Amino acid sequence: MNTEYAQEKIKRQVFKMAMMEIDSMYKGNVTTVHSAITATATSVIVDCTGYNALLVEFVISGAANWTVSLTGSLTRGGTYGSLYELANTGSMAAMSYQLNSNRVFLFKGIPDWVKVVATEDAGAETVTVRVQPLNV
Repeated sequence: MNTEYAQEKIKRQVFKMAMMEIDSMYKGNVTTVHSAITATATSVIVDCTGYNALLVEFVISGAANWTVSLTGSLTRGGTYGSLYELANTGSMAAMSYQLNSNRVFLFKGIPDWVKVVATEDAGAETVTVRVQPLNV
């Protein structure tokens, strides 16, 4: 085996391994941040380090209105504030949505540290909220 061929083979193997590492970083673990809650609550801290987006799944037990919003901080122990995103109108809008059925939302451009706020608007049904950080 000549030296150039061996070096090229090694480069391809290193590239393959690097791509496998990148592929494994596209999505993080699914975490339940609220489990069958019946009243407004703020989740524990969600570590989104290394990711730029967050999937948030809401599962409502029946007919009820809930609002989901995100708060975030640039540091783990920092002050958490409302997060905003660029709306279709070109202006900034809060990362907040009202829902009355099961939904999955994709929030982009998030900081490393996030909390999910579930606000009960009407009804007496429970909601379970799961999150999954990812790169888009």
